[in-house]
Amino acid sequence: MKKMTLVVTLLMFTLLVTLNCSRKPKPILEEEELLKLLTKMQNGIEAKISYDDFGKLLIESKNMLDLLKKAEDKNSCFFSAVTKCYTSFEISKKAWKLRDEAETEKRKIDMDTTLSFALGFGAVSLAKAKECFK
Repeated sequence: MKKMTLVVTLLMFTLLVTLNCSRKPKPILEEEELLKLLTKMQNGIEAKISYDDFGKLLIESKNMLDLLKKAEDKNSCFFSAVTKCYTSFEISKKAWKLRDEAETEKRKIDMDTTLSFALGFGAVSLAKAKECFK
């Protein structure tokens, strides 16, 4: 009888652990909003958004990232990925400005390369953030 109780208890425990681990995490409101903003930035880049509009979206993203930092139930995978994405977009904005202000062709090429690399890394980080909820 004790063995049967032990076996049933172990089976129930295993079932519970399996069900809890197999559930997909759901994003909280702050995560959903930040994901929308960063996706909007990425889509804007592909659609040739203006520097000023990109800057406005970057400020909104920073504010939302600050809110997410304070959230207790945030997804650490997501938070890490969006922080990298935001940082990449921030570097992109600086490189964009320096490229536009460049006085030599070499400097313009250097900043264009930096801009491309940072935007690419931002896109990869954004894709990683989306994967955190799949």
